[in-house]
Amino acid sequence: MQALTEGTCLSSRYTLIRRVGGGAMADVWLAQDARNDSQVALKILHEKFAADTARHDAFRREWQTASRLMHAHIVRVFDYHDDDERPYFALQYLAGQSISALHGRPLEQILGPAGLIADALRYAHGKGIVHSDLTGANIVLDARGAPYLLDFGAARADGATQSTGGTPVALSPQQQAGEPAHPADDIYAFAILLNELVCGAPPLAGEPALTDSRGEKLPASLRDLLSRMLAPERAARPDAEAVAEALKTAGFPPGVTPLAASVSNGAPASEEIEVRSVRPRPASQTAAAKGPVTKSGGVPLSAVVVGLGLLLAAFLAVLFVLPPADELPAVQAESEQAVTAGAGESAADKLADTTEEEVAEFNENTPRSDGSSDTAIKAATDDALGDLLSQLERLRYRGIDRWGGQEFLDVLDRYGTGDEAYLAKNYQAAGDHYRAASTMLEPFFDRIPEVFRETMAAARAAFDAQDHREAIRLFDLAVAITPGNAEAEQGLKRAQNIESVLRLMDSGRAFEKNLEYDAALQAFSGALDIDPQWQPAREALTRVRAALEQLAFESRMTEGFMALASNNYDSARVAFEAAKAMRPDSRQPVDGLLQVDQEVRLLRIQSLESAALEQEEAEQWEAAIDSYQEALSVDGDLQFAKEGLRRATQRAGLHKRLAAYISEPDSLSSPDTMQAATGLLLELSRITPSGPRLEDEKATLARLLKRAATPLPVQLQSDNQTEVSIFRVGRLGTFDSRQLELRPGSYVALGSRAGYRDVRLEFRVAPEIEMKPIIVQCEERI
Repeated sequence: MQALTEGTCLSSRYTLIRRVGGGAMADVWLAQDARNDSQVALKILHEKFAADTARHDAFRREWQTASRLMHAHIVRVFDYHDDDERPYFALQYLAGQSISALHGRPLEQILGPAGLIADALRYAHGKGIVHSDLTGANIVLDARGAPYLLDFGAARADGATQSTGGTPVALSPQQQAGEPAHPADDIYAFAILLNELVCGAPPLAGEPALTDSRGEKLPASLRDLLSRMLAPERAARPDAEAVAEALKTAGFPPGVTPLAASVSNGAPASEEIEVRSVRPRPASQTAAAKGPVTKSGGVPLSAVVVGLGLLLAAFLAVLFVLPPADELPAVQAESEQAVTAGAGESAADKLADTTEEEVAEFNENTPRSDGSSDTAIKAATDDALGDLLSQLERLRYRGIDRWGGQEFLDVLDRYGTGDEAYLAKNYQAAGDHYRAASTMLEPFFDRIPEVFRETMAAARAAFDAQDHREAIRLFDLAVAITPGNAEAEQGLKRAQNIESVLRLMDSGRAFEKNLEYDAALQAFSGALDIDPQWQPAREALTRVRAALEQLAFESRMTEGFMALASNNYDSARVAFEAAKAMRPDSRQPVDGLLQVDQEVRLLRIQSLESAALEQEEAEQWEAAIDSYQEALSVDGDLQFAKEGLRRATQRAGLHKRLAAYISEPDSLSSPDTMQAATGLLLELSRITPSGPRLEDEKATLARLLKRAATPLPVQLQSDNQTEVSIFRVGRLGTFDSRQLELRPGSYVALGSRAGYRDVRLEFRVAPEIEMKPIIVQCEERI
């Protein structure tokens, strides 16, 4: 038996990664599924139970029960395998913690997942299944805090006899009394579990606790619900649906509780084709199927002893029984060559039993009273006997003994009469009988084709009626009538194998009924290997393959929806695409892909809306414009994006105008520019709310406008002969020195004097600049 270690490969599909748990009956391993490129959990029966049929049956029942349950909060169970006498099955892998990890949390965080488990119980009970071992260890929370019900090893059908298993503290009074299983037993155990989660211990004397583990008083509605769930009588307990509704009414709607994820720690001996069930054969049956034990490559000792005994007996018979060869009559030697095994007791056979005196009485040379030669008559009789024996040999080669009927028996009677006459030395009468028998045999040769056709038709009818014994007899007869006929030989082979084929078909149908499709596929394939023309096997294979494809399709769809629920959109898309490849005409994977696209689209829109609002809050209007435009590219009808784009565009324009004024403060000295900037400030004052960025820019512009409106003293010097003018200020004439009041900005001073080259001088006036006298005078003669 293959050892279970990290890296072990089972069924050429699952590679073991590590052991993640186990119990008294089985181990649980995390494994990589090469077929689906995903991780699954494998529940593997303990090696010590390899020969325990009862354990195998219980293990298979657990899989059969769980595989029929398809609920969002029941762990999904997949394929069943029975490799190397160690059955196992695959199930959904959850790297989470037990629900017991919720102990000590607020009520709403405990009872939210409890409502989801109540719905899972409602579903299971609706399927007629009672879990029978509802404890914290059998409910696991995934990384999102969603609970999953697992381990249906103790599950029973509603009304079925219960085992003695289950956690003692959670057994209802009826379970302890050995009464048949009932959904109310799960409700009782559920109340025990809820009391433990809320209060840290099971209820005392069947009464729920009054306070939680933190000493806070439990709500009256919750205490009332737990009391009813713990009622001694089953009829007084609410069903699972009522429990879920009561929790919701009490203010604890079903939901998840986020929790940090943690990681838990050969060929059959028989020559016949055999399909291995999940239930192995008892050892006695296995031994019987193997037959007698022999040494490899040798002959059984018993066969050697028997063979030696037969040889010794034959040797003694030759020495003491058979007469000397020279005492045998000549007719025997002549006729031996014409007699075949099973041809009846001929004259030659009977002559071998005559005494020596009887043989000596005959003399070939004794003349007959009618004057004919006895030697010639005897010779003719021997010729007739030879012809008759040759006919019999050819007809017996065609199975005449099995289809000749009374007519053939009449021939044998005439043949026997001839033998009697021969032994009486009445050779003339013997020859007449032999010749008459030969004449009676001739029509049988003409009947052979007709008899063959009739036999083949009857054989086909018997085969179609599954009367395999009659079919074997008739096909065997057809082969005897026409040896070498391919149809007859093939029919005989099929008829001889029909019992094995039917046995495999019965096994396959049983496996199919129990949803063990892999075993059913093997059984039906084995039947078709034995008889490639067996149409029921072909039909069954088509049906089972369709069921396997349906299971694979449903498994992919389930993976897709699970990934979708976990917001794992890439995995969901891969699963739905795989399902679509399996069923190109199915609408389900197309709808799944549309749902993935819609979720991705909604997620993208939500992300862009959130980003745009954050950017608006930070007054990053240009980035907000990009976010709103991208949202509109996803969906052009988004109203929030349209309004946001308009708002962001307006704000971005205002900031752009502010930035232009602030970056060129000297330009504000221009009356037109100053008026426009003042109008902008007035416009900004009406915008509410305004963020820090806008307020800062408004303050800066206001300060710059005040700066631009405040003139500064500027000292001009000249030579009293140069005509001085300042662009946009005016002509100043000639002077030695003059002081002007100019607003901040850039200016151009021009100087001209007859006979001298004009001068042009640019200067800037600003409060932050230390102003020195501006000298404007023409000094270069022309």
